Amino acid sequence: IALTVCALLLAGCSSHAPSASKFMNVKPHSLSMGFGGAVVAGDYYDEVIQRDDDGHDGFTEIPVMLEGTALGRVEYFVLGVALETSVLPRFTAGVASDYLGIQTWVTPFVWDEASKPNRPFGIMLIEQYPIQPNFNIGFSQFFSNNSYAHIDSPDCCSLDADYYTVYYKELGAGIYITYKILSFEFRYGNELDSGNNRFYFDVNLMFNVNISQKKKDVK
Repeated sequence: IALTVCALLLAGCSSHAPSASKFMNVKPHSLSMGFGGAVVAGDYYDEVIQRDDDGHDGFTEIPVMLEGTALGRVEYFVLGVALETSVLPRFTAGVASDYLGIQTWVTPFVWDEASKPNRPFGIMLIEQYPIQPNFNIGFSQFFSNNSYAHIDSPDCCSLDADYYTVYYKELGAGIYITYKILSFEFRYGNELDSGNNRFYFDVNLMFNVNISQKKKDVK
């Protein structure tokens, strides 16, 4: 139980570029709510984590993330909020059409004394190609200031652990496929000023509620 709680706390302090498919799957004049999960592979840090006398590594970024998302769209403008495996909200704002989107985001409540006032944030350009009314293929390019929690302790939740937030800048690109409310997405990110590479595999479900139709029904 202690390891599970500690893992969730560490994952909650992690922040990455959000999904392009969820952002583009919001219909005009509608609210969209959904959830998804991602698996991260690749390099999580740019140096060997501090080891104790027994050769144990400290803990670092958790490679599995869960996320709940709420997005609203009026004409071409999109606003939303998401929770990444924790109660730390990431706020999203941008514009979207059937073919093109620009997504920006910020996670304002991730910080520590050493890194203050640094924050996770980013911007993403998205190109979408509708194949059929319910089937889309899209591509994305992004810049992101990411974060993850690092703890130098072999037993995770030790009171003597050295715990802090690490920030790194990342350039990346992705591709996704959306069918109705379901989407599959792959993103690749390269950490600037290092040789670290990361790979993100997302599966998402998004449910749309048409606001304009609701208003017509009331009238």
